Amino acid sequence: MPDAYFESQPAPEEIRERIDGFPSWFEIDLDNLEDNLNQIKSRTSSKLIPCVKNNAYGHGLIPIVAHLETLGIEKVLVAKLREALKLREAGIGLKIVNMDPLFARSSYKAVVEKGITHVVYTEDAARTLSEVASGKGMKAHVFVKIDTGLRRVGVKHDKAANFLELVSSLPGLEIDGIFSTLNQNKEQDKIQVKRLLEVEEEARKRGIDPGLRSLASSDAVLYRPEAHLDVVRPGMLLYGVYPTTRDRGSGIELKQVLSFKARLEHIKWVEKGESVTYWGRFTAPRRMRIGTVHVGFYDALPRELSNRGRVKIGDGFRSILGSVSLNHILVELTDTGIEPGDVVEVIGREGENTVNAIADAAGWMTYSLLNHLNPFTPRVYLKKGEPVALLEP
Repeated sequence: MPDAYFESQPAPEEIRERIDGFPSWFEIDLDNLEDNLNQIKSRTSSKLIPCVKNNAYGHGLIPIVAHLETLGIEKVLVAKLREALKLREAGIGLKIVNMDPLFARSSYKAVVEKGITHVVYTEDAARTLSEVASGKGMKAHVFVKIDTGLRRVGVKHDKAANFLELVSSLPGLEIDGIFSTLNQNKEQDKIQVKRLLEVEEEARKRGIDPGLRSLASSDAVLYRPEAHLDVVRPGMLLYGVYPTTRDRGSGIELKQVLSFKARLEHIKWVEKGESVTYWGRFTAPRRMRIGTVHVGFYDALPRELSNRGRVKIGDGFRSILGSVSLNHILVELTDTGIEPGDVVEVIGREGENTVNAIADAAGWMTYSLLNHLNPFTPRVYLKKGEPVALLEP
């Protein structure tokens, strides 16, 4: 049952009690996730296979996928076999497409036994999967990766029809679909769409059903409707973060899913002329009240935020002073009544410290920020403002 994961979680009051002891934690708004999913659906008539790789872009793989399943999503895409296995261990029953290459026979057995759809593009992988599935009297479902021009992985487009013919002839295998990855270059993308459609046409001439066709990830969801085909594979859009600056004007209204909160660890007064943090990167121009927060670039706060980042304290934003170190930042607290243990919003959903604002200030890609979020920091999941799940790695 899709709701089983959330039904097994602690009661809201117990989650709140645990939060009281956290030095830092992420809050994940599942209502915003649903809104973003609906926004994406409004841009396409194609089916969705959400990309949940890298711990669902830092948001917590299992709770995110469990929620997507309650919203009617039938299939997700992962980059690592371990991600797929973790979902199965958690009792997640939707279909999972695994892009991870397999090198051990035990990995092939796990794919078959757990009903994981595997991505193939080499003869060796296809034959091994066929042998394992046939030996168990089972069917292994596959997606065939086609290289239409990115030249990263995949069977080359001019050899793809022959490869599909081979795969379709192997016992124990069933082709669920074909897919490729675009360059995100307008002219090159047109060529890639054409190449994938030519592969489909040739396969059908040979009596092979290639299944679902997929090319579009987040960029193509926004800008390449001709590439939507049967399935789109949104990633960062789902989490309410615009991948690039230009995407903010693309007409899709996203709501950031994640925020990052921490408690003030220590507060002290610094006199005029005294320096703080490594290399004395900030010198107090006057007597100042300064707070220490136990978060740093271990938690994905870019070091480039030194003397330029902003965090939210109460109703206003305050500056990060000096260096961002591995586990600490210092913030300006003069004229505030805040005390140790009070909450600082390090990453917010609005204002000067959103994911996009932080990435802009640091000169980082938003991808880099999300994909460096500390996996050991607790994550609290909210619906209608109430905590409904807790992930404590």
